[in-house]
Amino acid sequence: MADNDNAPVALYIAAYADEGAAQVDWEVLKQMEDDDVIDVDGLMLVSRDADGKIDVRDNAGTTKKGGIIGAVAGAVIGLIFPPSLLGGALVGGGLGAGIGALKSHSDRKDIKQNAEDVLPPDSSGIIALFSVTWEPKVEEALAGADKVTKEQVDPGSAQEVKDAAASS
Repeated sequence: MADNDNAPVALYIAAYADEGAAQVDWEVLKQMEDDDVIDVDGLMLVSRDADGKIDVRDNAGTTKKGGIIGAVAGAVIGLIFPPSLLGGALVGGGLGAGIGALKSHSDRKDIKQNAEDVLPPDSSGIIALFSVTWEPKVEEALAGADKVTKEQVDPGSAQEVKDAAASS
């Protein structure tokens, strides 16, 4: 499967009031990754409780690149949501010097605000980081989402996150 390493990288956060709908779309995305229909860099299924705490339900650990995909998504979540909102030890590998560029990305504050707005308390969500090449397919897979926020991350910053996750 060809992927353009220089293509911009998309960060999607899909919110669901219905946990079952989130699970269905999640399974579709994982299957598409397994079947080489799409190639994602980070993928995580999360929920946000009534108090606003984020909890990871699944981190794509069963996909071909499972550990890396989960670590990248965990690093991205750690950058978007403050530690006080993260339940347990969900953000593992990938939190190192390699994520500095994404963390200092000029739009980080906007990404954080959009994420908090799109993923309200008592909701489920899917967080995906992937090349914009795969946007149509990912959007198709997120058909059950109530709302999807879409941001672009420059490919160099995204590569640093992936490299940090791979080395942890």
